[in-house]
Amino acid sequence: MGRSVLEGAFSLLEELMDEGELGLTQLAVRCEMPKTTVHRLLEQMEFLGAVENVRGRYRIGAQMFRFGQAWEPAPGVLRVARQPLRALSATIRTSAILTVPRLDRVLVAAASIVRAEDVTRLRPGATVPAGMEFVSAPVRTPSSSVIGTVSAVLDNGRSATALSGAVGHAARAISAALAS
Repeated sequence: MGRSVLEGAFSLLEELMDEGELGLTQLAVRCEMPKTTVHRLLEQMEFLGAVENVRGRYRIGAQMFRFGQAWEPAPGVLRVARQPLRALSATIRTSAILTVPRLDRVLVAAASIVRAEDVTRLRPGATVPAGMEFVSAPVRTPSSSVIGTVSAVLDNGRSATALSGAVGHAARAISAALAS
């Protein structure tokens, strides 16, 4: 069975998301699609604002940014997570994130970045990188379902025990705000 039009379009968007900008031939090769199909899909997506063509190279378009800004793992969680994440990162002086499971990935939904090396690795929408160490606590909905975790980067020389109280406090603050 062949690939659907939507699967093809999303395959192109995934490549552009991962690489930033690519040309038509590069996209066709990476997505294992005929160049004519890739060209047709890119023209349609460009018309809709999903991609932009800059001197023959394609990148994610502004419409995709708008769509991404509308997504939340649970209603209101991003709004109520901002202040507790900022307070946590200021208190413990390391980057703090709200992560959520999605399919086979753990995504960063919100972040308060303190460490320069975390800016690109922990930006909202990114998959949590393998090999990073965190101290985490669950965020719960009013029905007690876990929707994600508040996590703080465990940097060299820091004890997980020293961070766990502050991380737990932030997770409980977000959970409580969801209940109100």
